[in-house]
Amino acid sequence: MNLFSKEYKGWSVERISRHVLYWSFWLTFYGVVNGSYYGEQYADWFFFEFITMLVKLPYTYFIAYYIFPRYVASKEYLRLGLSVLGYAFIGMLTLMGLYQVFPYPFGATDFWSTKTVYMFVDLIYVASPVVVIKMTQRYLKQERMAAQLKEEKIEAELQILKNQLQPHFLFNTLNNIYGMVISGEKHAGEAILKLSDMISYMLYECSTDKVGLEKEVTLLSNYIELEKIRYGDRLELSFEKKGTLTGRMIPPLLLVPFVENAFKHGVSHDEKRPWVRIHLRLEETKLSFLLENSLPNVGDQGSTLRSGVGLENVKKRLELLYPEKHELVLSKTDTFFVKLNLEL
Repeated sequence: MNLFSKEYKGWSVERISRHVLYWSFWLTFYGVVNGSYYGEQYADWFFFEFITMLVKLPYTYFIAYYIFPRYVASKEYLRLGLSVLGYAFIGMLTLMGLYQVFPYPFGATDFWSTKTVYMFVDLIYVASPVVVIKMTQRYLKQERMAAQLKEEKIEAELQILKNQLQPHFLFNTLNNIYGMVISGEKHAGEAILKLSDMISYMLYECSTDKVGLEKEVTLLSNYIELEKIRYGDRLELSFEKKGTLTGRMIPPLLLVPFVENAFKHGVSHDEKRPWVRIHLRLEETKLSFLLENSLPNVGDQGSTLRSGVGLENVKKRLELLYPEKHELVLSKTDTFFVKLNLEL
């Protein structure tokens, strides 16, 4: 596989050695085969085959390094075929001219004979392995470049999504704390400290592709504590965690939009006794996240599923990060329900 995948910059000793071995193989092959067939005249045949290399070698490199890359790239396959045959015909004429100066070891041959056809086919035959190798290398290089571009595109999209999420999340949280300060809430100072921890996490932890699951859960806990301070006894809230969280990694800010949505579009509009239930379970590499929250009684307006910026953001991130490795269910009836199953 290394023969097809390795790329060279310039003509290194290793690269030259490969080409020397290739042509040494053909020289030996034809010298031994013809020498054995025509009465063990090995020295004569080796010299004769060396002379033919003066045509075979430039034809091969011209076809492999110029003709094929040029016409394959532009998909001009008819011109490609005609060029291969046309230059093989020119090479054949050149070879037959050489054979008049350096005749076969068994004697001269007519200019037009079965040997003429043989030389035409032989030129294409000898060049074919080089063409196959070069075209395979070209294909593999294009595949690698396409994969790299796709990966870079995904990374760019993820970064944009993450950058969108952080200001959105902070703005909503600051808005909540501002309301607490205006209303003279005595726990506003404690809320600011919690927010400080969250900002520190987002500034210094979220710059990586993955963070420890326990850190992400700590962020959830801090956000939930902020909301508990804000709503006090009016809010019924439970947050259950099962499984060992340490040692597992998760993209940062992947779960918090669900919790944020529960408070922003559910609890904050429920003037009675709002509630939120969150259950997180980890079994080996399988993460299960369940969230359900009460909804205000707004009549027919509750029939549509409200999906904020944060939820749309996290949907896209899941599609990019865990294609076919996650299950996300969002439903809205009398309550808003979220189920996320994830293969970490």
